[in-house]
Amino acid sequence: MIKALIVEDDPMSVELLRDFLEDSNLDIAVVGHCGTVGSAINKINRLNPQIVFLDVELSDGSGFDVLKEIETINFEIIVITSHDKYAMEAVKYSALDYLIKPIKSGDLNTALKKIQRRLGVKSPKASVKVQNKLANKIAVPTFEGLLFIPIEEVIRIQSDRNYTDFYLTAKRKVVVTRSLKNYEELLGEFGFIRIHHSHMINMNHLVKYIKGVGGYVIMSDQSKVDVSRRKKEDFMEQLSKA
Repeated sequence: MIKALIVEDDPMSVELLRDFLEDSNLDIAVVGHCGTVGSAINKINRLNPQIVFLDVELSDGSGFDVLKEIETINFEIIVITSHDKYAMEAVKYSALDYLIKPIKSGDLNTALKKIQRRLGVKSPKASVKVQNKLANKIAVPTFEGLLFIPIEEVIRIQSDRNYTDFYLTAKRKVVVTRSLKNYEELLGEFGFIRIHHSHMINMNHLVKYIKGVGGYVIMSDQSKVDVSRRKKEDFMEQLSKA
């Protein structure tokens, strides 16, 4: 798992970047975010991230002010800015890539491929497999070992930072030691859909959809799950096919 820190003072940009990273094929964990020079220096020294997504223009200074105070830069830098005038400064600090706001998913994916090559990591999705398809079970890693769960018993899946909570029938819950994005493609063929950056549901357990800006769903265990505005179109398309 790759540890990433987001240094950005705009909450909407932080949320957008989190969503893009969550949807990517790389196993990236955002270990923190901050929006000032001082807090960035503190978190870099304390959290030891492998990647820092660094906004140039912070509320109390420059992202480059952060780098000047770091004794040893032993992490990759992805510079984020609204202007391209900082390109030469980014080169000075050997930034791996340079993203112009508003961040486009294609540009970020290009940067992530560079990260993948630089760090020599593989997509974790290649190592996650559905086990025993005849019985429609999925093998999930837990703190105790591998647990084989019948897919039909999974009601919904919820991201919990670097882990994932599987909510099952009979009010059971399993904490899985992989992130949610590992299961999006894997379980898609079994009727699962991502309706929020933190939530994935089993459409076979969907009871009701309540309209709203994004709206929310009620599942068979009576849990309520928000539908994000970004995911609503895909969700409504799936509903039309049901």
